[in-house]
Amino acid sequence: MKLIVFFNGWGMDNKAVDHLIIPKNYEVKIVNFPYDLDSSIFKNYEDIIAIGWSFGSYYLCKYLNYNNIKLDKIISINGVPETIGEFGIPERIFEATLKNLTSETLKEFYHNMGADSENLFSNRNFQEIKAELQYFKDNYSPEKNVFSKVFIGKKDRIIPALRQEKYYNGHNIEVSIIQCPHYPFNFFKSWLDIIGEN
Repeated sequence: MKLIVFFNGWGMDNKAVDHLIIPKNYEVKIVNFPYDLDSSIFKNYEDIIAIGWSFGSYYLCKYLNYNNIKLDKIISINGVPETIGEFGIPERIFEATLKNLTSETLKEFYHNMGADSENLFSNRNFQEIKAELQYFKDNYSPEKNVFSKVFIGKKDRIIPALRQEKYYNGHNIEVSIIQCPHYPFNFFKSWLDIIGEN
């Protein structure tokens, strides 16, 4: 049996990816904030592929670096190890988002990331989601890259595509530009579309 470990984005729950088809001989472990994952899970599978999306890409880097876990295939979708600043979200925009965050501006954020359908919105309450963003800010420091492959959404308005490209062009990494916004899971139908295996 093979395992896909997926580190989800800010404020999300399993609903963000529930519709993706799970391939035969694979299990999928979805990891949401606070991204607690027992590292012993990595001993139980013959093959493990790790995927991060958005802030989940950052937390996946942090997790693998901290636990010194090496995997052959680690994939980022619309995320970078340096999430705030030159290669990610401009600092002033991050600060303004946090300062002005309300349940209404959160809906605008979902719209800007391309997740307009109500069924994609997290079931978590607003205060939890805001606290998660504050936690990210308070504990943020750039991470060392771990990714071997990345997908960048050309229409990403959250972590601008050009900034992501600028980061990954400085590393020897396979980059695929896809025609999607920050929320990419209307573009993908199956986990196989992401991991690239038959």
